[in-house]
Amino acid sequence: MGRRFEGKVAVVTGAAHGIGKQIAFQFASEGANVVIADYNQEQGAATADEIVSSYARCLFVKTDVSSYSDMEAARKRTIEEFGKVDILVLDAGVAFKNRFQDISLDEWNRTLSINLTGLFTTVKAFIDDLVVSKGSIVYISSGSAASGTGGGVSYPASKAGGEGLIRGLAKEFGPQGVNVNAIAPRLIDTGAMMRVNYPTQEALDAVLSKIPVRRFGTTEDVANLTLFLADKANSYIQGQTILLDGGRTVA
Repeated sequence: MGRRFEGKVAVVTGAAHGIGKQIAFQFASEGANVVIADYNQEQGAATADEIVSSYARCLFVKTDVSSYSDMEAARKRTIEEFGKVDILVLDAGVAFKNRFQDISLDEWNRTLSINLTGLFTTVKAFIDDLVVSKGSIVYISSGSAASGTGGGVSYPASKAGGEGLIRGLAKEFGPQGVNVNAIAPRLIDTGAMMRVNYPTQEALDAVLSKIPVRRFGTTEDVANLTLFLADKANSYIQGQTILLDGGRTVA
C-alpha cells in the first residue's frame, strides 16, 4: 500500500520542536518532502537532519513568521528545492501567562504579530502555489480560543483571530480547490511545559479527571488529525475548527 503523501511537499511552521516537529515527522513517514520554517536555528536544523536520516528530503529555513520578507524567502527556497507546495501547516506561535493588568503593549503586540499576523504573512507568501496545487492549509489553533484560558488574554485572543482568518480563507479559496481547516487542541502533553503548568501529581490528576477518555492528548494525536485534514480524500471538510480535547469541553 502506497504512502498517502508520496511526492507531496509539506511546509510546517514552528516545526523545530513539540507538536510541529511531530507533524513534520509524520508527513515525512508518509512520503512527503518537508520544509521546516522556524526561528530556532539549532533545533530546526537538527530536526531536519533527523528527518533526512530516517525518511525523506527535508529543508530547514530560518524564519520569523511575522516578517513577510522572511516568508517570501522561505517560499523561494521551497520552490527552488522542491518545485511546488501542496500542504501548509501553521503551527508557529508564542504565549505569555501574564494577567491582563500586567500585560505590556509590547507583549500584546509580539503575541499578535507572531500568532495572528504570522498566519497572514505565511499564507500570503504561499497561497498562489497552493491554488496551483489545489492544496491544503491546516492551522494549529488552541482550545483557548473558545475557553479564554491559557497564556493570559493575548494568547486566546490571537488564536480566536486565527480561527476567523481560517474561515475567511476557506470561503475565498475553497472554490479554487484549496482546503482550509483548523485544529484546536487542549492540554497536549509536550513534556516539560505541561509540568510547569501542572507541577504536582495532584494537579495532573485533577485535570485528568475532567477528561472523559482519561488520558492527556499527545503530539501524535495532533499530527494524526493534521494529516487527516491535509489528505484530499477528506476534502469535503472545509472551514472547520475541530476541537481535540478527549471530550473535556463537552463534559
